[in-house]
Amino acid sequence: MNATTGYVILAAIVLVVAALVSWRRRGPQRLPLIIYVIGVALVWAVILGVVWSLGNTALFQRFALVGWGFALGMLAMYIAVHVYRA
Repeated sequence: MNATTGYVILAAIVLVVAALVSWRRRGPQRLPLIIYVIGVALVWAVILGVVWSLGNTALFQRFALVGWGFALGMLAMYIAVHVYRA
């Protein structure tokens, strides 16, 4: 396992833990967003695990880059939901 793999797996774990902590603090009114965040983090962890197990580093780096972009977009969405409450 190279450093990029470790960082991606660590980011997925941190995202899941942050979603669970936020769900415990906010309560059920934020449940659908939390479920989405947890679901996406788990799916990306599985996808990256499968691609990593194939042994193709270039393919894994492509998937990891897309995963990081999606995580940044999800973080921006999560912040926007809390800043611009309707």
